[in-house]
Amino acid sequence: MSKFVIKYSRGDRVKYISHLDFVRMFHRAVRRSGLDFMFSQGFNPHPIMTVAVPLSVGVTADGEYMNVGFETTLNENELMSILNGVLPSGFDVKTVKKTEGKEYDFNLIERAEYILDIECDNPNSIDVDSLMSNTEISVLKKTKSGEKETDIKPLIHSLERIEPESGNIGIRAILAAGNMATLKPETLVDAINKYQPDGKITFFAAHRKALLTKDNKELL
Repeated sequence: MSKFVIKYSRGDRVKYISHLDFVRMFHRAVRRSGLDFMFSQGFNPHPIMTVAVPLSVGVTADGEYMNVGFETTLNENELMSILNGVLPSGFDVKTVKKTEGKEYDFNLIERAEYILDIECDNPNSIDVDSLMSNTEISVLKKTKSGEKETDIKPLIHSLERIEPESGNIGIRAILAAGNMATLKPETLVDAINKYQPDGKITFFAAHRKALLTKDNKELL
């Protein structure tokens, strides 16, 4: 039996696959590979596979994580080679680390770094410093009980204007992500449109560059 933490990327070709469909796809890929999942104990056994922080539909990513267990005994390089051979194009296993007994604690993840590539009808209106100078940044946010006005400023750890290769407006954002709280990039875009009405964001692409601890460090 072997347990691993896997770091992987998701590219443009698979960015519209939902979290549930990704889990199903990974199960099918493992079956094709000939590997045997470890299963949980109890009345409803299921494959041992935990994704750290589910990715929103339409977002690409460089540094996603999952814990996974197999009945098959194999080493890190073998598993990386096998998975990259059966996963669809657009998924790329980048790092595999064998865990001894206990799985990686994904509760350590509290933040995510995003790169936003933005098209705006008035580029000069996008001022992240001005946005963050507000006492609060209140937007409609979906919750389990419905939509409600929420102050998202505590969930924004940093914002920075950058110059992407596309020539559009670029923003590097470190946002809350994990079990405690999560801020999606589309909610940040809603806030920019609300608080900086002189220009409207007409399109944006989001890339999750890394999942981070509270100290802005990656797990692997």
